[in-house]
Amino acid sequence: MSSLIDSGVWIAAFNKKDAHHVQGKAIISAVTDGKLANVLITDYIFNEVVTYTRKKLGSEVSLKIATALLDSGHVKIIMVEESAFMSSFHIFQKYDLLSFTDANIVVVIKNLGIKHFFSFDSGFDSVKDILRLESLPDP
Repeated sequence: MSSLIDSGVWIAAFNKKDAHHVQGKAIISAVTDGKLANVLITDYIFNEVVTYTRKKLGSEVSLKIATALLDSGHVKIIMVEESAFMSSFHIFQKYDLLSFTDANIVVVIKNLGIKHFFSFDSGFDSVKDILRLESLPDP
């Protein structure tokens, strides 16, 4: 079963000042320990993570995270294609609480049938059939 992890979780895991740091760190530790398999992110999520961390935590931290994501055997990066881009725009038009990146996440979740979606963004709660997790499910 695949899991998709939103940018806020990655950011929280590396930012000790983030309100969700403990939860984020637990989720990302499960990824690096191999307890959470088939982990996906989109290129948009990658962009958000490395851009935000560069601005808030500095270039060194941002490059460390970027390299870890790119070199990870535990994380697959899905590149947004034209059809997904257009579907994302339709979702973006429909849901005021979602950014364009969030709309793209909805498309990826629905297209790939992803059941485990980790995010601290409550905007996703307005989308039918998206189950957002803020912590690891019980074994």
